[in-house]
Amino acid sequence: MGARVDNSSGRIDNSAPDIFGLINILYLKADRNFDGQITAPELDDVFHGFDQNGDGSVNETEFTGLWVLLTKQPMELAVAFFHLADLTDDAVIDNRDLRPLYHVFDLNGDGSVTPNEFRDKWVDIIMESPFAVLFERADTNRDEFLSQHEFSLYFSSFDSNKDHLVSQTEFENGWHASDFGLSRDADIVFAQLDSDHNGSISPTIEMPALFTKYDTNHDNKLAMLEVTQMKTLEAKPTA
Repeated sequence: MGARVDNSSGRIDNSAPDIFGLINILYLKADRNFDGQITAPELDDVFHGFDQNGDGSVNETEFTGLWVLLTKQPMELAVAFFHLADLTDDAVIDNRDLRPLYHVFDLNGDGSVTPNEFRDKWVDIIMESPFAVLFERADTNRDEFLSQHEFSLYFSSFDSNKDHLVSQTEFENGWHASDFGLSRDADIVFAQLDSDHNGSISPTIEMPALFTKYDTNHDNKLAMLEVTQMKTLEAKPTA
């Protein structure tokens, strides 16, 4: 993965993921005949490449093991990507996921996926991944939903001094330590979360309002699809 400069410190950050390099690798892996288009069978082949036991589906262990090997990303991010691809929430990626997944990438619906469509959708997925990881951390009862209480502790893994508040420094450190991005990326998200501008995120002040905002179907719980809409708080990465 290529190094990037963290503008907040001026340091070279060798651990930061080279997002567009990763996307290019994935595109070349998918476009088997190098015609500049990805067909549905070609996208199928990419996922079947993760099917190590040949049973026609890809489980979490198969996907995450190979993903970490290929991308050098941490296991938590690999798990997040698996859950984002498992559209049917049945703990495997199979043809029931691949057909709708292809339509997700085919943004203009013309039956093929161009490099621009592939890049744009992968950027979208990559922006969702931090919030998917935090979802998994907060889902303590593993029911694939966040209750109001679980969501109130959504950022608690960043609370290094255990004072039940997440300061900007803690948010920066937690974001960077989780390989979500650079300090400046964290600052952009934090500024939008800190609604009372007191320099911290509170489980009793900011989080209830966020729960209401993202509970779009008003069922008093948050699914991963709802929580990952927090991606709009981020700045889009640039090549």
